[in-house]
Amino acid sequence: MKRRTVRITPLGYIVLAIIILVMVVSIYFIVWSMRNTGEEPNSGNLNSNSVSSQTPTPSLPPVSANTPAPTVAPTQAATNAPVATTPAATPKPDDTPEPKVKEPTSAQIASAVDGTLNSSGVVLRAGPAQTYSILGKYSSGTQLKVYEAEGEYFFVRVVKENLVGYIAAKFVDKAGIVPGENATPTPKGIAGTIPGTVSASKVALRSVPSTEGNTPVSEAVKGDAVYIFFKTGDFYYIQVASTGLKCYAAAKFITASTAVPTGTPVPTK
Repeated sequence: MKRRTVRITPLGYIVLAIIILVMVVSIYFIVWSMRNTGEEPNSGNLNSNSVSSQTPTPSLPPVSANTPAPTVAPTQAATNAPVATTPAATPKPDDTPEPKVKEPTSAQIASAVDGTLNSSGVVLRAGPAQTYSILGKYSSGTQLKVYEAEGEYFFVRVVKENLVGYIAAKFVDKAGIVPGENATPTPKGIAGTIPGTVSASKVALRSVPSTEGNTPVSEAVKGDAVYIFFKTGDFYYIQVASTGLKCYAAAKFITASTAVPTGTPVPTK
């Protein structure tokens, strides 16, 4: 049996070479693709999420058994030692507390006379001296109830505030004599008259027993002695001891030594 032989033409050799070349190139690309797929991402890529995971964690130094423990400052412990106390200062005579202002008795309340302040800025004190504390300050015209005199002060009650204390007598005009007060001595009286004393700082002397439609003819000051003839309305008909002037003066500003009878107004001379 004869063996058949195949003859390859030159063109066949060219085709076969092209096929082999194509196969070699294909194998090369396949191997190259497999190598790139198996490689890890570049660790230098800042956009990779692996950057944080690759940051090294600092390790703590090893603790030795002979390393001393940190020292903590001890808190100051409470002691049972007694606390030194400063002894209270011994009160001096000048430190004696001021006594409380006394209250008027029922007898003083019953015999109190009406009073009025004749000046502004007058102070009410806790006692009858300038060394006592001030309880209040009042203006002219303030109404008072005067209970008694103590030296140069009156023991009074301020009507509006119902507050008791002491006010200098020179600032008070009142309508009568109170216990402890010494009336100014008067000259020998005129027969039929009643001795009296001006109790206000000033009192107007008038020709008629009225404040309307007339001008005062003169005035008398606190302590002036007068002779009282009678009372008509709210006025006394008097004679001033020092001048002999006969006139009318408001009864509330004249302190009479006894009760004054009423009478009929007469003209002054």
